[in-house]
Amino acid sequence: MKTGKKGLSTIVTTLIIILLVLAAIGIIWGPIKNLLTNSSNSLDQTKCFSLNVQATKVTNATSPGGSATSYLVTLKREDSGNGVDSAGAKLIFYSAKNSSATIDFESDSGASMFTPLQVQTKTVSVGFANATSVEVTPYYIDPNTGQKQVCTTSQSFDFTIA
Repeated sequence: MKTGKKGLSTIVTTLIIILLVLAAIGIIWGPIKNLLTNSSNSLDQTKCFSLNVQATKVTNATSPGGSATSYLVTLKREDSGNGVDSAGAKLIFYSAKNSSATIDFESDSGASMFTPLQVQTKTVSVGFANATSVEVTPYYIDPNTGQKQVCTTSQSFDFTIA
């Protein structure tokens, strides 16, 4: 055996261990950060579970003798809030052959957002006759970003125009 040669000093060994621990923390933090970010986004979507905006009445708003391309739509917000003070709605009309573009509901009085348990009515021009159902999709305004957060849930309302 050779004498006079020393191994790694305690200070160098300690520094290597500290660097390895920091590297491990960095590697583990990436997936944890993703998990936390995704779960906060899904928490925002839970607001949609408490939103319930649905059509209660759809009638012909076209003048007599004309084809029904405009409809008088009444929507009601059925929920009591649960953290969402005001909500809006997007509409899509369907017939046997057609579907409309997405229409942002805004009542004839100019109000576009629903407070809990509020009813609003609007005349909507669809662009085709003989619509038989309307799909209502609620949304809310994110207080942090000011952007519309459209919910993934929607409700259909079937109707007939006499």
